[in-house]
Amino acid sequence: MKHNTNSKIKRSVQMMHRGGGGGGGMNNACYIYDANLKANDTLVTPDVVYNRGIDMNIPLTMDDGKTVTMWGFTDGGGGMGGGGTFPSAAMRVTQGQIVHSVLSVNMMWAHTINHHGIEPGWESDGVGHISWDVRGNSFTYQWRPMHAGTYFYHCHTNTVLHAEMGMYGALIVDPPEGIGTLYENGPKYDLECFWVVDEIDSAWHTLSWTAGTCGADVGLNDLNPDYFVITGVDGSGTSAFGAAAISPTVRVGQKLLARYICAGYHPQRIRFGGLTGTVYMSDGRPLPNAIQATELRAHSAERYDVIFEPTEPGEYIIETDVIHWVSGEVLGTTYAKITVI
Repeated sequence: MKHNTNSKIKRSVQMMHRGGGGGGGMNNACYIYDANLKANDTLVTPDVVYNRGIDMNIPLTMDDGKTVTMWGFTDGGGGMGGGGTFPSAAMRVTQGQIVHSVLSVNMMWAHTINHHGIEPGWESDGVGHISWDVRGNSFTYQWRPMHAGTYFYHCHTNTVLHAEMGMYGALIVDPPEGIGTLYENGPKYDLECFWVVDEIDSAWHTLSWTAGTCGADVGLNDLNPDYFVITGVDGSGTSAFGAAAISPTVRVGQKLLARYICAGYHPQRIRFGGLTGTVYMSDGRPLPNAIQATELRAHSAERYDVIFEPTEPGEYIIETDVIHWVSGEVLGTTYAKITVI
């Protein structure tokens, strides 16, 4: 479902252009640094390996029948041969494992992987311009998560645009106890769902991958969202109701873990439809004291882990408002549903 707003939405986004070896680039790709890319000499034997390629032609059909082109990572190496999804395929590992993320970019367009909230060595941080932009070759990122929780990974080249284009995916770290425990010696859960809420300005999705990197004003401070999505579907109507990962069915007495990620640039307010949830974690860390909540507010890249234990059968509609960062106007709303039987 498409939404229009009469207000001109302005979003100031800071773009960090850093100097360093190998600046410039082909096709006017200013601030792309790949000349000094070398093999990661910190690598040890991994416990888990993820291979990621790039797909820059992922069609996302909205409730109004129109299609927006998204970008994303493929579950496997390669270039623009297809196979990507929006959001990109999740990574799921266990606390303490050594993980390799191998990014293969078999094209002239540069990308990286940043594992948001994880703390690797600088060679593996995946921040374009600071480490390296990867194109025409591959690079192996090494990381070892020491805290269970909900994270995500994303491209960090021309970040403002590439994140808007959909280049991100969930990253879940389970504790040693495995799936069913939120964090080490922490609360248990029976089922889980994923609420990854984002806004889309379809006008941005006609831009080239380097748009704005040479100093030109291409409107990356002017975000006018016309679609609002939740975990890869148009969430403005009822499309999300049929996806079990978004709109689960639980029994009375079961514990449902909701992993919520604010994937947009505007602030969000998520309301739990009459349910009260226990918020145990924020941004991959347990809260000092869990809190009871009927709604939450979040900003870009914030994550919350909330456990519901419903006591009454019924359908509970989860509403997430995307809110103008200055005026407070509600620009659009996504919907999900918890069905309790």
